[in-house]
Amino acid sequence: MNTVRMSVLNPAHLKVFAISLSAFLTGGHTFWLSWLLACSSGAAFAYELSDHPRIFVNRAGLTQLAERATGPLAREYASIKAEADRALKAGIRPPRSRFHTPIDQLCLGIAYLIERELGQEAEPYADAIKKFWGDGQVLSLEGSGHFGYHAMVYDWVYDAMTQPERTRFGNALGQWLRWYTDTPEITLKNGHWWYNQTWGPAHLNTPNTRDGIAPKLFVALAIKGSGTDYEMDAARFLDSWAKRIPEECIPAFDEMGGVWSESMGHGNYGPIAVIPWAFEAWRTATGEDFFQQSTPSGFLPAMTRWALNLTVPFSNQTAWIDDNQARNLSGFARVAPILGARYSDPLANAISDESMAKNWISIPWNRFLSYQPTVPGNTPAAQNEPLATLFKEAGHVYMRSAWDDPNATWAFFGAGPKFAAHSRDDEGHFLIAKKGYLVLRAGGSGHNDRDYYAGGSLAFNIVTIYNPDEKFRRTTPGDNRISEGGTKNENDGGLIRYVYSKHTRDDRGHIVAYQHDNRLTYVAADLTEGYHPNKVKEVTRQFLYLRGRREFFIIFDRVHATNSTFPKTWFLHIPGEPQINGQETVHTPNHVYAYRGDTATWLSDPAGEEPVLSVGRSRAFLKTLLPEDATIVKRGGDGHQFWGHPHEPTAQYNHVGRRGLNPPIVPWRLEVEGNGTAERDYFLHVIEIGEENDATMSDVQLLKRDGRTGVRIDVVGTPIEILFSLQGAMSAHLKIGNNPEQALATQVSK
Repeated sequence: MNTVRMSVLNPAHLKVFAISLSAFLTGGHTFWLSWLLACSSGAAFAYELSDHPRIFVNRAGLTQLAERATGPLAREYASIKAEADRALKAGIRPPRSRFHTPIDQLCLGIAYLIERELGQEAEPYADAIKKFWGDGQVLSLEGSGHFGYHAMVYDWVYDAMTQPERTRFGNALGQWLRWYTDTPEITLKNGHWWYNQTWGPAHLNTPNTRDGIAPKLFVALAIKGSGTDYEMDAARFLDSWAKRIPEECIPAFDEMGGVWSESMGHGNYGPIAVIPWAFEAWRTATGEDFFQQSTPSGFLPAMTRWALNLTVPFSNQTAWIDDNQARNLSGFARVAPILGARYSDPLANAISDESMAKNWISIPWNRFLSYQPTVPGNTPAAQNEPLATLFKEAGHVYMRSAWDDPNATWAFFGAGPKFAAHSRDDEGHFLIAKKGYLVLRAGGSGHNDRDYYAGGSLAFNIVTIYNPDEKFRRTTPGDNRISEGGTKNENDGGLIRYVYSKHTRDDRGHIVAYQHDNRLTYVAADLTEGYHPNKVKEVTRQFLYLRGRREFFIIFDRVHATNSTFPKTWFLHIPGEPQINGQETVHTPNHVYAYRGDTATWLSDPAGEEPVLSVGRSRAFLKTLLPEDATIVKRGGDGHQFWGHPHEPTAQYNHVGRRGLNPPIVPWRLEVEGNGTAERDYFLHVIEIGEENDATMSDVQLLKRDGRTGVRIDVVGTPIEILFSLQGAMSAHLKIGNNPEQALATQVSK
């Protein structure tokens, strides 16, 4: 087998060479320095490129892939070949836009490989591609821009090209190695390993691509050793990849954990797909398996379980967190076969199987290349997946009452660092769903670029501390943004606005304790760091989910302001208008009411999300136990869905943006406040989940004992007591019936 061997010196070797070769440098002989570095035997690391094809499939795997094309993956290959045959007959269709995949070219390239391996006539498939590429301009900087996909196809039809064709097409592709960065290396220019644009979107084109690590890797792998003018550029990029991925990228992914830092929304647009693609291309080209170098909780090993935990039972759609738009796992299915194969993961393969059964992907080219049929797909319930999972690095906890049941209860709680600019400032935020959403974030699909209201804290279920003198970033979009339907975001009393600040880590809050068993899931978080120190001394939240015939969420907040005059407001966004007990004061008919009461109730609602797989609706009951003298305001309805902070004079209007009225539809919110006379306040709430026709909440009473506070819940004669510490380290104790009091976790287990 002909191979291309590469090696790179470590820094100590480089220093010796720098001294001994200074004459070469001053003489301008940089080519010889590059050549010596590439050929040196004193390597800190080395890699070996296989013959073509290299990307997603190699010579060693072609025979097996061809066998699968007539066996377990016959359906997949049939759709690929049908598209290739159509392109042969009618001609290659250019992609509809820069954001669409050049699927005709991919199918022709794959058909060439398989038909050749099967001993069938294959050259016409490659000839069609070469004819379409013509003089190579379509592959160049002036072409369509799909340089990542074009590189794949170049690699697949390499053997069908003459040397002049390899040079012509390869020279066009090689230009991309210096695009944006001006140097053929990974630079992390204006980004970081955690930023989606650093890797490039899944359309492998120029929009929202900075370093473009993934498509440039495909280019370098495709043209290395092909006799182009960009041989040294390809070598430099591959050297950069081989050095920086294990030394920097994988540790960064381990730090971030299995949750892409910018949510499934921005992740689904690119890195959730292109990072596994890049790692797989490197594996098939070199045999070096970076998938195995992460910790078990790192991004690639854990991302399948994140995707599954993120799905909400009633719709089987991913939940709306950060910029995510509710959707099924069709985007994730593009890489599920790779993850299923690399980690022998039945859950990943089950997602890929579902994508085939439901035709999520019209031409399943990646499944065909990567799927491992010997790993049978399996559901989370069949795999005995836990009912809650902590993604420790991201500070995300997902919990549910059951797997594989559309009528199950589901909840999310989050408190962690910001890793990249799109991450929202929402620490302490939570969501609850059962037969529809019960607690959600403010509605609409407003984007951070224009909708500054959606980018702030007021959209989330947190406690705000309003300092009238606090200065926030990103309060008013530019005039062009306003004219395009952008919205302002005045002082909202929330967390420090790190959103769109920088693409590095900012610590905003962290989970202090976590405990889970089939009866309960408990989380304690310190959120103090997320708020400006000029207004808070402490903000903590403890979140307890009790499973059973009657289900409860208990939320306890300790909030200590630096000034007793700073109002503290507890927010809850809900998709249906609540009914609240107690004395009512009408502030704005049909929109704003204040209550001297303590209990609210409302029904679940899909909030515009489809499909709805559950049956009937659920009912939530909310009991406010602290502050004891609380005022509850319900605010919402048409024209009041996105109201500013109640204490900011300049924000007393509806902040509806261009996409603010798109689903999810969340037209109501609750605002809970005490009398505002103390620096330190406590908020204690119980949410009970019942059925639609339930008329009353269980008996819930405030408890005070031994310097602690908590709640007693009578559930069909079996009392449950939960007590929380008021000062110092967060602690919680649970007592069920006549059983002894049980201390809940005070730390996160290693």
